[in-house]
Amino acid sequence: MMGAATPFSKLKRPDDPRPTGGLAQYMFAKDDVDSLSRARKGYVKNTGGKLGDVRNAGIYKNFTKAQKKEYRKRNPQDFEEEEKGYKLGKRSLLGE
Repeated sequence: MMGAATPFSKLKRPDDPRPTGGLAQYMFAKDDVDSLSRARKGYVKNTGGKLGDVRNAGIYKNFTKAQKKEYRKRNPQDFEEEEKGYKLGKRSLLGE
């Protein structure tokens, strides 16, 4: 009975150009860096919440130096410096 069509199976259309034939395939993380990236993206997608600093994440703390460097390269937006709330202005000759 292997390969038989059941009422619960989906058949691939022969003219469908997609490699999966329209069937969903799960994508799993390839490495620890990808795993953390997917977890953070999924959190924002599912909750709409604001992400905390990635340097406080337990998975990130367990990364090797090479993995941390790779994560920083793939996700530079997680390391943007926050504004301190003040700016140093240029002094002009008029004192303004």
